[in-house]
Amino acid sequence: MSPLHEQLQELKNQNNLYTKEHKSFQEQLEKLLNRHLIVPNHSYALSKLEHINYYRLSAYFLPYQYPKESQNTNLFLPNTTFENIIKLYYFDTELRKILFEAIEAIEIYLRTQIAYYHSQKYGAFGYLDIQTLRPNYQKEFDALHQDIIEEKERSKEVFIKHFQDKYNAADLPIWSVVEILSFGSLSKLFMLLQESEQNKVIAKMGNINKVIFVKWFKALSSVRNACAHHSRLWNKTLGVGFEVPRNNPTFAPLSPSTKKVFFALSVIEYILARIGEDEIDFKNKVKQLLQKYPHVDKEAMGLVEGWEDLEIWR
Repeated sequence: MSPLHEQLQELKNQNNLYTKEHKSFQEQLEKLLNRHLIVPNHSYALSKLEHINYYRLSAYFLPYQYPKESQNTNLFLPNTTFENIIKLYYFDTELRKILFEAIEAIEIYLRTQIAYYHSQKYGAFGYLDIQTLRPNYQKEFDALHQDIIEEKERSKEVFIKHFQDKYNAADLPIWSVVEILSFGSLSKLFMLLQESEQNKVIAKMGNINKVIFVKWFKALSSVRNACAHHSRLWNKTLGVGFEVPRNNPTFAPLSPSTKKVFFALSVIEYILARIGEDEIDFKNKVKQLLQKYPHVDKEAMGLVEGWEDLEIWR
């Protein structure tokens, strides 16, 4: 590091107001005890603190603590045990696993459909020409192709090197491209497809138009990323919300919770049923998980009263 960089770093450190210091696992436990958390088994709690970062676990404290604006801020509510928090943590962990598996199935389906219908009309390399997509979306087209270039450079897939060596080609056919794109970039490609192709890709989705599906695509990408990064999800307000289809009454009862995970679960179950993907048994896995953890606040997930009687979940 150069002297100038050292001086700049020193100035940044001087302006940094963060004063919290490292705490041993024992000190972390004592902190919880001082905040009135009931910990019947200290050895068990210490083992969990060794396995789960305190900062990560702290996201699951909030439902069991007094409100931030109260005089008892940071203190745990009466009768709150360490097991309450751990169970909530593992509920969220299992929820993410179920979601990730289901979104993967949808993702692979969409990759297949996009590659199939675009190559059917424009061939293996049609996607390189903006005229096969939406000519008025040059900025989005350029951004997508930059994503493709970066993914090719980053990818370690054997098929890429094999294709380039065998055919002396820098560009990949569309059916290879869809396999290296992130889910977010795949949503950009779908958005750039011509309307006739979009309609073919989502033909099995019932009364869901392409405008709604583009928004669902982006929202599912956000949920997938949360799962991939092991982020808290069960009571989270999603950064990218879903949209209620106007001409599809199936989702009307869920309209107050478009930014909650239950809306995502409902969209996923709807899509899986429509495309005929029943191998992963998503609906039953969700119901079984909710039964396994009866004390989890379901309302915080966006569940509505009588949700099991809704058409999607019956």
